[in-house]
Amino acid sequence: MSYEFYKVLHLAMIFIFLGSAAFQFASSAAQKSVKIATGVTSFMILVGGMGLLARIGISHGAGFPGWVWAKMAIWLIISAATPILAKRLTNNRGMALFGIIVLLIIAAYLAVNKPF
Repeated sequence: MSYEFYKVLHLAMIFIFLGSAAFQFASSAAQKSVKIATGVTSFMILVGGMGLLARIGISHGAGFPGWVWAKMAIWLIISAATPILAKRLTNNRGMALFGIIVLLIIAAYLAVNKPF
């Protein structure tokens, strides 16, 4: 598949993930389908990202650059923290969602600039 396909897949899943995460934080009792959507889109973000890496010439056998490791760490933190924080927090849910958005902005910066 083409670079453009993986880029659209990656970005579309990020938007859907962010929307479902925001819904989880806004609602005290999020529906099961929203939780499933968050998990599925999180996995599809990884699939799209790995497809993008393959298209720019970074193979799985070689060592990943530092920016890729940083993005994967951010993805893991966001994917794990979102359902946990949405369920357990009663106060400061807005701050938790803001923190997730900040991590997404850092990940976008890393992808665009590839600083290391």
